[in-house]
Amino acid sequence: MGIIVRYILRELGVTFLFGFVAFTSLFLIVGLVQQALEQHLPLNYVWQLIPFVFAETLRYTLPITLLLAVTIFFARMSGNNEIIALKALGVPPRAFLLPVFVIAFIISLVGVHINNLLVTWGPQGIKTVLYRAAEDILIRRLEKDRRFETPDQQVTIVVRGVDTQNRLIEPTIILKRESVTVEARTAQISVDFNKDILTVTLMDIRVVRGDFFYSGGNQIFSISLSEIVSIGNSDRPADMNFHQIHEEKKNAADQIERQRRIIAAHRTFGATMGSVDTWARTEIMEAKARIHSLQSHIHRLSVEPPRRWATGFCCFFFVWLGAPLAIWMRKSDIFSSFFACFIPILLLYYPLLALGLDQAKGGTLPPICVWTANVGIGLIGLWFLRQIHRY
Repeated sequence: MGIIVRYILRELGVTFLFGFVAFTSLFLIVGLVQQALEQHLPLNYVWQLIPFVFAETLRYTLPITLLLAVTIFFARMSGNNEIIALKALGVPPRAFLLPVFVIAFIISLVGVHINNLLVTWGPQGIKTVLYRAAEDILIRRLEKDRRFETPDQQVTIVVRGVDTQNRLIEPTIILKRESVTVEARTAQISVDFNKDILTVTLMDIRVVRGDFFYSGGNQIFSISLSEIVSIGNSDRPADMNFHQIHEEKKNAADQIERQRRIIAAHRTFGATMGSVDTWARTEIMEAKARIHSLQSHIHRLSVEPPRRWATGFCCFFFVWLGAPLAIWMRKSDIFSSFFACFIPILLLYYPLLALGLDQAKGGTLPPICVWTANVGIGLIGLWFLRQIHRY
């Protein structure tokens, strides 16, 4: 039995390693190209993104590679009648499937850790690289388009050109909110990483605001680095680790209690003063709206830990379904076996996962319902396990 287990694990390991390298390389290249095109990132900064983009690709490549390796190997064994030969020797399928399930369980634990790591180390590393490249990104955009506009379209920079020392030639900065236009002869760009801002030092300026203008002197203009590079919002539950989620839930609960005390104080004051419109008081309505917003935030925070555990353990449930299904089909054709496993995952797992997430985030269902998709896949896999043991 030990020889059989070592043979299965060795062959599975080789197939998994080959598929992991192939899929990870593909996802890594796509991720790097996407970041380079979206951010106008110079090549020397693209290489610095490799470890962080690689970490993000793991949550996609681990499940699909594990499913592919299991279906390829067991489809080949079943198609070559090796499973029948093992049964003839008195070796039931559960004997050689158990080590595979144990390995899948361990990989799932790694997947949970990766999901938790990604929300802190991965995006934070990408943010650091992009912030470090902010000056070059802005220069490249101005060299290419002669124009840069912040996402909120409140600040626009137009230049005639950029010289070899990265100085802006005849820049014009338009501030729509203040209705101010600042023109300059030249400008120099620098980055303050301590304050996360990019400063534009304008020389020999001319300021126009309506009919008023003045000229002469220099002026420093600042732009937030987040306005130059596209960085995810760190306030989202999906961008927090488990410890941050716990602290954020505690803070939100404290704020809800504070708002309830405000409502109670206003109602008490209104009752004491004999006010008949206490229930419609503006402060009370605002406090109620704030409580509703905080409760929705707590729902989203509460669903995040079970979501990460559920998505991490999809590796185990994919193997739980893929291995017995590939054996049951008895076909050596790896593509038909893989797609036969992938179809119920595509049609059942992801819709159930999306539905559970949506209902849990809205507070309609408890957070544990995000495991519904895994349970559904597990029940189908259990049926196939019974079939291969019976026949």
